[in-house]
Amino acid sequence: MKDSNYPELNFDLAFKLTNESDRGAVLIGTSIVEEYLEKLVLTILPKDKKSYISRLLNYPGALSSFSGKIELLYAFRIIDERLKNSLNQLRAIRNKAAHSSELFSLSVFKVELEKINDFEEDSNELITFLALDNLIKWKRSKIKKILDQKNISRKDYKELWKKNTVNLQNNPDVQKQLVMWKLSYGLTFLCLKFMSINDEYAKLDKAETWLEHIN
Repeated sequence: MKDSNYPELNFDLAFKLTNESDRGAVLIGTSIVEEYLEKLVLTILPKDKKSYISRLLNYPGALSSFSGKIELLYAFRIIDERLKNSLNQLRAIRNKAAHSSELFSLSVFKVELEKINDFEEDSNELITFLALDNLIKWKRSKIKKILDQKNISRKDYKELWKKNTVNLQNNPDVQKQLVMWKLSYGLTFLCLKFMSINDEYAKLDKAETWLEHIN
């Protein structure tokens, strides 16, 4: 992702979301996904029809809501059912985060998060691997920084390093944080997915109708 054609969508976005509260990560992350969804909608809407597009996208227009954009793209076969289900699962969690006055925790939505990240073949497995791998690297860097600040012998350093880094993958604290990291990485990849689709449709935007591309 560091060499991505979309520099605004690198791991910095995922890391930024991991520093939010559970509720904040869901609300901010979903709003970013919706922004990329809207860019795709704008690409397929008629060109040079600003007032018409404004009526559709601004409340109470048919495409002013997250669900409206999802349904349009699915109805016109821009996205498949798997991706639609992923987005609707995200929308459901976003609604709970936005409208619940109770303490909001991602830990109770582990199954739902798996569904959000399952938007294409092997996407969930890839996201889980990257999230865990980078989370462990981040935890190791924090441990190293703490140990480097201590005036300890080489032997003690090695013992403390081993004690604090062994079996990090199964560490309860890491497993708790992994839920947030999987959400953050999943939303980043969702945005990349929409940018990729958008680029393909942008190549076809000169015609008045889609049928003209067939003729």
